[in-house]
Amino acid sequence: MSQLTDLAQKIRPSLALLAGEAEALRLDDAIGRLLREHADGVDVDGRLLDLFSSVPAVERFVDEALGRSTPPQPTKGSYDPLAGDRMGAAPQRYECPYGDHAVWHRVSLCDEVPLCAEHRVRLELVAAR
Repeated sequence: MSQLTDLAQKIRPSLALLAGEAEALRLDDAIGRLLREHADGVDVDGRLLDLFSSVPAVERFVDEALGRSTPPQPTKGSYDPLAGDRMGAAPQRYECPYGDHAVWHRVSLCDEVPLCAEHRVRLELVAAR
């Protein structure tokens, strides 16, 4: 028995975890056919490799089991900030015009500036410090 056919027998119970239920059924049927051909003396290693590589999670499992190292895949959806100020815009600071009774930070331009609860006047924008 070759290393791949031995691994094919061992991986069958874990296929649903690696590939999902529907894909596991397809893989299990194909592996079963290939193992029967192998029992009849046919070399099936190439077809097993093709089958394993049809599902990325199974391919990674097989590569790890066989001691092969796979190159790291780039992550999808990674974020690169735009050039320039990495701090971004600071929120606008508003205070009560009669002292520091009320302080409020405007995070979005859609936000309406509130009134000071004590003096009932609209808070005023404070210049950046």
